[in-house]
Amino acid sequence: MYTGSGHCRSRLSCGEGGVEPAPVERSRAIRPLIVSTTGLPPHQQFEAWRDLCVPYLDTGRPGTPPASGFQASGMALPFESFMYYHAVLPPYDYSRTPARIRRDSLDHWIVAVCKRGTQRQRSGDDNIFFRPGVPYVLTMARAFEAEREGVEIEWQSLFLARDAVQELEPLLGASLNAPLEGPTGRLLASFLDTLRDEAEEFRATDLPHLAALTKATLAAALNSRCDSVEAARPQLEHLQLARIKRLIREKLGSATLGPARLCAMSGVSRSALYRLFEPLGGVARHIQRERLAAAYRFLSDPADRRGIAQVAEAVGFFEPSSFSRAFRAEFGIAPRDLRAVALEGRTEVSVRAFGAAEGAAPNVSQILRRL
Repeated sequence: MYTGSGHCRSRLSCGEGGVEPAPVERSRAIRPLIVSTTGLPPHQQFEAWRDLCVPYLDTGRPGTPPASGFQASGMALPFESFMYYHAVLPPYDYSRTPARIRRDSLDHWIVAVCKRGTQRQRSGDDNIFFRPGVPYVLTMARAFEAEREGVEIEWQSLFLARDAVQELEPLLGASLNAPLEGPTGRLLASFLDTLRDEAEEFRATDLPHLAALTKATLAAALNSRCDSVEAARPQLEHLQLARIKRLIREKLGSATLGPARLCAMSGVSRSALYRLFEPLGGVARHIQRERLAAAYRFLSDPADRRGIAQVAEAVGFFEPSSFSRAFRAEFGIAPRDLRAVALEGRTEVSVRAFGAAEGAAPNVSQILRRL
């Protein structure tokens, strides 16, 4: 059992009733993150769940009053560039705002299935009503808001790192906010059920094969929905944009990162580059947002011991005063104040954690960044 250090604000139990799991043989070192709010004081349960399991969302309070508690359980299984996630929990509303997207820079694709309960989600002009058992294609790169209703919600998702599914990007884009129906869609839903049932049985040697099988099953469902790859051809610009955004993230610390270098690295013309980034406020603005978002992540991590000037240089700001001004303008807080809040706000949790080194228990956002 892992127990973090620092002042205890909330505590999630591990396994049934907080009992420490039996030792797992060395060949089965790959273990899912399993969390439960059972054992926490009722008024702490929702906050603890939010902080560990959905820190990438802006959550509203659940329908039940805090004194009634928030009995929830969840499991996350990362493998290669994917993460399977399953949860059983009370209903609550949540959203992913543009500000949060800028802060955490998570842009993963998601294939989601609502198994029990009711969920509605709005993203731009798209309104989704999740039919039970049917997979839907979503993305963390676009803002959305969702409402959940019912006595109990059962939800499962497959998170996909964009780098791992580049060849599927046109099909994913063409299927965004849409259901994957028919025999191959049902096959995909059954595959996710199997991941849930077998999560604790996978060995390290299974994971590359599991990733290949996941990609093939997903490709079958996507191809079945789209008449052909040509039907997704208009989405190729999304693939090109995702590729350039990845280059930006990889080169954030470079002083020469700008339109000219991006054109050279990506092979697109300057006019095409500007057209791609126009909806995002321009190339230079996007680069600055990415740099500031990375700095925010580093400074809000209590384990990161670098000085503020070192963090600024690591993300491409070489003038401390200009970094501080830009950071405050973006987030409404000075870098030193964010660092102080992070150091004061450490939590203690107990979980069974996938790949958790001694002294480190990841939340779901941290797992997603490692994919």
